[in-house]
Amino acid sequence: MNRPAATRLWDTTTLALLLFTLCAPSLMRGQTNSVATPSRTLSAGSSCPSCCTMSVSERTREEGCYVLANDAVDSLPQGPLYWYLYTYPNLAAASQAKKTSTETVVMSFGKAWLFNIAPAGWRPSGGERIAVIGPLPIPPAKKYFARYLESIEASTVTGTPVHTHPGPEAWYLLSGAQCLRTPSQTFVIHAGETGFVPGDEPMVLKPAGTEARHSIVLVLHDASLPWRAKTDAWKPQTQCPQ
Repeated sequence: MNRPAATRLWDTTTLALLLFTLCAPSLMRGQTNSVATPSRTLSAGSSCPSCCTMSVSERTREEGCYVLANDAVDSLPQGPLYWYLYTYPNLAAASQAKKTSTETVVMSFGKAWLFNIAPAGWRPSGGERIAVIGPLPIPPAKKYFARYLESIEASTVTGTPVHTHPGPEAWYLLSGAQCLRTPSQTFVIHAGETGFVPGDEPMVLKPAGTEARHSIVLVLHDASLPWRAKTDAWKPQTQCPQ
């Protein structure tokens, strides 16, 4: 396993819980992990900045979790795969470097990025390598979605509900720090660091420290399944390190 925001006058705990409650309809599906309890799919329209469903082009405020791209991937290369993150001087340069269907070009945090899911040793033409994350534990599927997100959260946000994804979730932090809790571990990553968690593993994420968290996220999942689900299979028993 492997980064500011305005002060809120209201209770951020209540706000965060309310937003996620609004995002969670009562659909049910079974878990494929070892804890076989039902879970509720999470979905929302484009009016919920904290639900990771609003396009970055539709944002109305800085804070939130926004979709940079949600690309269909019909097939993946063989062998252990990694998430590569490169930056370029501008969008045109990044687009010119893109060669395959597994590559994605986006603008995020004022930079042009080229993302790819590829075997060890992959390198595009030009660009600056920012991070390589993996190998990712990717479950077999006929088709995938690569959901890329941009997230900005104040340090006062209390975190997500317990949830899972039907595929790995990975992060690169540009600023701040992030605490991840799962049934098997609790750890913090800081600005410039990366991390990931396997699919179907219950998790809770929250900012750590005093600085707002800025991160880029990938959820690579089976296209036939909802990309995220709330679950009651597990509750955190540990606190995030201070």
